[in-house]
Amino acid sequence: MTVNEIIITALEDFGDPVRFGEYIAPDKKPKPDRYYTFNYSKRGVDYGDDIPGHEMYFIQVHFFCSRTFDSSRRISQTQKKLFATGFSWPAVINASDEDGQHIVFECEYADGSEIG
Repeated sequence: MTVNEIIITALEDFGDPVRFGEYIAPDKKPKPDRYYTFNYSKRGVDYGDDIPGHEMYFIQVHFFCSRTFDSSRRISQTQKKLFATGFSWPAVINASDEDGQHIVFECEYADGSEIG
């Protein structure tokens, strides 16, 4: 499975849309009340003979919801779900503003596949 597939599979049980990058609603419909997006960067690790043996992903998962949604349980559930799926324990950052809640989960994932 790709990293994208792993993240989507981990979070889709909540019943909210999960998208890589920016959330774009199909057919220009309004965005749902709750949804996840994610992005990541990656770099080589486990160098030998001047080439990386594996890749490390530095992931941000974003949970968006209304200001009235009680997000405390969902935050804990999301951390546990990502961790159980093989990610490092996610740090949580509250990036909310007047438009709604925006919770950012930052974690890492070591891809076990050998490069090249």
